[in-house]
Amino acid sequence: MLSTLRIRHIGVIDDALLEFGPGFTALTGETGAGKTMIVTGLTMLLGGRLDRGRTRGSSTVDGTLALAGHGELADAMDDLGAEEEDGEVLVVRRLTRDGRSRAQIGGVPVPIGTLARLVGTAVTVHGQSDQQRLRDHDAQREALDRFGAAEIEPLLERHRTVWRERTALTERLAELDALLAERERRGTVLTEALERLEQADPQAGEDDALRAEIERLGNAEELRGAAGQAALALVGDDDGPAAGSLLDIAGEALSRAARTDGTLVPLTERLDALRIELSDIAGELSSYADGIDASPGRIEEANERLHELTVLVRDLGALLPGRDGPAEDVTTLLETSRTAAQELDRFEGAEEERGTVAARLEQLETELDAAAEELTAARTEAAGALSGAVQEELRHLEMPDAEIRVDVTGRAHRSHGRDEVAILLAPHPGANHLPVAQAASGGELSRVMLALEVALASSRSDRTAAPVFVFDEIDAGIGGRAALAVGQRLARLARHAQVIVVTHLPQVAAHASTHLQIVKTSQDGATSSTVETLDRPGRIRELARMLAGDDASDVALAHAEELLDEAGRTQR
Repeated sequence: MLSTLRIRHIGVIDDALLEFGPGFTALTGETGAGKTMIVTGLTMLLGGRLDRGRTRGSSTVDGTLALAGHGELADAMDDLGAEEEDGEVLVVRRLTRDGRSRAQIGGVPVPIGTLARLVGTAVTVHGQSDQQRLRDHDAQREALDRFGAAEIEPLLERHRTVWRERTALTERLAELDALLAERERRGTVLTEALERLEQADPQAGEDDALRAEIERLGNAEELRGAAGQAALALVGDDDGPAAGSLLDIAGEALSRAARTDGTLVPLTERLDALRIELSDIAGELSSYADGIDASPGRIEEANERLHELTVLVRDLGALLPGRDGPAEDVTTLLETSRTAAQELDRFEGAEEERGTVAARLEQLETELDAAAEELTAARTEAAGALSGAVQEELRHLEMPDAEIRVDVTGRAHRSHGRDEVAILLAPHPGANHLPVAQAASGGELSRVMLALEVALASSRSDRTAAPVFVFDEIDAGIGGRAALAVGQRLARLARHAQVIVVTHLPQVAAHASTHLQIVKTSQDGATSSTVETLDRPGRIRELARMLAGDDASDVALAHAEELLDEAGRTQR
């Protein structure tokens, strides 16, 4: 339910507050008073655009909307972190002077698309050029599904569940086919490359180690001589002094002195440690010199192994590339080979999985056909009931000779089934059934749309989520008994929904439970409008003005009071 609407600076409306009743609210006023601006404001609240020619600066629309029964909007409040008060939420739409648009739900800024989607679940605006339910096949199918929701909704959900599974498996089958095609193209190459790598059995860093070894073996004599000379300088021989002998002399001298001065003891200990370290170094140098293999056989063996690894990197680097391109050394090649092994693992079991997926898809096709057939049967049955309900409403709307037919025909299979729904109208006996938008005149189109809404609302079992319907001059092109009938059916629709109607016909306005008048005033050459809630005397005067153009005529006032009383009696 829309409780209030405040409009500022749209057309002739500077600042107007509208307080709507829970049932049928009528908006009336003289031509040019700004009735259309009210609908424009409501459209803005639904994310619609505002013609810059209708504003002199920044414009704002605030609406207070009850959350009861509107699950999608209520759930979104939690997700957005928006605030509510007494079960209602404040929705704000603002257009700045520079043309920028801003929207808020419960104090939280939201994109215009989000505003349109969420508020649109609760409020529907019908204008003379915006009767999409009578023009769009998808909208007509959705209307039929709502009408027969008790039978159709479970079948539709089942169909969508099967459809989603089939869609997912179809995508997986395409992936598996691509994988198997890749296996044919690349799997053999990868397998042969990994087998060759396994036979060569390279170790990480082996090529670099071989290059270092070859360099060392090529200079073996020089290295052996240097190590031997260094070891001799450290420990010496009988023919000459060496660092070790000198350290021994220093150690003995310091030990004697330490017996006299204890402060030298730490230095003695350090000198002993140095003598041990020097001896270890000399030993390792001797082992290094003895361990250098200068044999030509070892050098040749190392060169052959390095060549083998170099060719391996060259040949397999392009076959097993990494993120940075072909490998340039053994270590990188081993890393990229692990990725190739993982890639081969993907191929394993792909053919078996494809068989399983294909078999399941075949089952799903059967299930989907069965679900679609049940859905079509339920829709066909609901279409007959909806046709009858709308036909009955048209009889009450002074269109007894018109014939409505709701056709369910086949079309390409989609997630909601393979049905196309069309609402057809034969406006008089002998006429062909045509799409409503083509067969009906302006006034007839309005009444067919109203009949459809009344029929749909009457079928709803959940009264908590009563929608808000806004009708912009639905009574255009009609009068007399037809106008009275429209007012009566709007009042009936208001039993199941909140109905807000902009009207110029007193026969329609008389049936409203809340009557708002848009009042135009002129001062200093400027025109502005405000909104007043009318009591019974005010309603009588406004209805008299609408009837005769004179709210002071006794005849018009009497007729207006009679019209108001008669409308009240028909609603009981």
